[in-house]
Amino acid sequence: MLLRSSPVLACAALALAVAACGGGSTSKSAFDKASGLTVSVAGDHVTLKRSANSTSGTGGTSGEVSCIDDYRKLVGVTVAPAPTLSWYAATLITWPAAGKESTATLSHALSSDPQLCIAQTSTSSVDVVLYFKAKVKSEIAREEQASQASSALRVAAQDAVATVSKGSFPAKTSIITAITAKGLYIKQAAQLSGVSQTGTIYLITSQTTTKKLVLALKSTKGTIQTATQGVTGSAKLATAKA
Repeated sequence: MLLRSSPVLACAALALAVAACGGGSTSKSAFDKASGLTVSVAGDHVTLKRSANSTSGTGGTSGEVSCIDDYRKLVGVTVAPAPTLSWYAATLITWPAAGKESTATLSHALSSDPQLCIAQTSTSSVDVVLYFKAKVKSEIAREEQASQASSALRVAAQDAVATVSKGSFPAKTSIITAITAKGLYIKQAAQLSGVSQTGTIYLITSQTTTKKLVLALKSTKGTIQTATQGVTGSAKLATAKA
C-alpha cells in the first residue's frame, strides 16, 4: 500500500475515506478481506457493510466514509481535502454491526469511477483503504516513493535489516518478498542502468551480497538515489552519477 507515515496516508487518516465509490447511478463495490468491510456507492449514496465475522469497529458508533476518483490529487497533500472538490466526496456514517450495513449520503457524486476509498471509525480504531484495481495500488505506491525517495529507501533498507539471520542477509528474493509485504513497491535490477521506472525501488543484484544490500530509486526529479545498507546500522544514501 502507500508509504508508511507519508502525506497520502496522513491525508487518508484525516480525510477518513472508504472503499468503493462510483459516479452516476451504477453501483460500484469493493471488499477488504482483512477487515470484512464492503463499500458500495451509487451516485451520492454510499453503503458500508460488515461481514458476519468482522471484528472491525463497534456497531452504532460514528464513522466517516470518503471516496476519491483521482488518486494523483492526493500526492503531496498534507491536510484533508475539502468535500466540495469534484474528485473527493465524504460523509459521516453510522458504523454497522457485524453482518449488517449502513447507508449515508455523500457530499456529492463523483464525476467518474472511484479509484480508492477509505473507511474510518471516529476513534480511528479502524482505518481501511480499499482499492478498486491492483494497478491503482501499485501506481500510488510508486508515486509516493518517487516523491519521497530518501524516506522510501530508508524504510526499505530497515525492512531488509529485519530479514537478517545469523549476521547475513537471506536470498534476494526473500528480501524483496519482505519489503513488498510492508507495502513498498520493489523489484530487481542487475545494474544501476536498469533503474528505469520512476518510483520503483530496485534491489541491485550485482552489488548486493550476504553482508551488504544496495537499493536504488528514480525520483520525480529524474535523479537516481541509492541506499547502501549493512546487516546492522543505518543506510548510507547517495545520488548516482549520470
